[in-house]
Amino acid sequence: MTSEYLFELGGENKELAKIEALELLKTERYNPETHFEEGQIIIIKTSQKLVLKTIQRLGMTKRVSRIIHSSEEKNIGKVIEQLPTLNLGKSSFAVRQICRNVISERKIAIKIGQKIPIENKIDLDNPDVKILVYTGSKTIISILEENSTTSYKSCLEHHVRYRPYFSPISIHPRIARSMVNLANCSPNDTVLDPFCGTGGILIEVADMGMKAKGIDLLEKMVVNSRGNLEYFGLKGKIKKGDVEESKNQGFEAIVTDPPYGIASSTGGEKVSELLQRAMNVFSESMEKGKRIVMAISNPELIQTTNFKKIYQFEWYIHKSLTRNILVLEKI
Repeated sequence: MTSEYLFELGGENKELAKIEALELLKTERYNPETHFEEGQIIIIKTSQKLVLKTIQRLGMTKRVSRIIHSSEEKNIGKVIEQLPTLNLGKSSFAVRQICRNVISERKIAIKIGQKIPIENKIDLDNPDVKILVYTGSKTIISILEENSTTSYKSCLEHHVRYRPYFSPISIHPRIARSMVNLANCSPNDTVLDPFCGTGGILIEVADMGMKAKGIDLLEKMVVNSRGNLEYFGLKGKIKKGDVEESKNQGFEAIVTDPPYGIASSTGGEKVSELLQRAMNVFSESMEKGKRIVMAISNPELIQTTNFKKIYQFEWYIHKSLTRNILVLEKI
């Protein structure tokens, strides 16, 4: 049975957020189709109802709500009149606007309240469900269940400032999580980070129920990565070694943020040579169709004929650093 969902995307990088959502839904076999885009809003139609674990994997989407009515009509009063009686079971509810309208939220809430049985109590502070109203070129009414939350906020608990072992160049948790979701991996798959540093990517891998494997050239980073995973109650297999060790690891995808020679160690090797050697190793180790998702400052350093580029996103860090997220697939 098909369903339609309203995705409210984070403002950091809309295209990355959108593609993360679509790729995750493809991986989980929801056969997603984008039906509408406006600002940070997209409507995605799926072949079945989304389960909570899928929604919780998202790192770049703020909220996902199930659409109960959409209309080209811009008069919100007329749209609400078209609504049937809303069956919320025994749930308490509150009405919220996604964007402000000429009609106040209170007036909209009163109108929608007339479509809800009196047995359902209004709870403005802690409702079981929120009825969301979006008004733009379309008017959309959707339902957000209390526990149906993405990891847009919760993954910030993994930020470097909260880890016992700190690295100033560690990748942001939202980026790390979205990168993992771009790798086409399901729970119980193994994801390898051959340049794991203090474990920022591995934390997100393990948090989503996948098997995390890491390699780093420095013993200190191996210890720190293990310590950070343990701090969050997560598990992973991490070992000291060169990128060549990737050949001996069983995995479904590589997600990594390679060193770029400023504040991270390359063992004295030029960054360009290290990356070329790494790509040769990955080519030998990976099967057709498997993916590498890589954060890199200069994408021109990646030279390979054995992988095709699926996506490339730019992520502005500061005036002297922009990271590119590359999604490569073995051919």
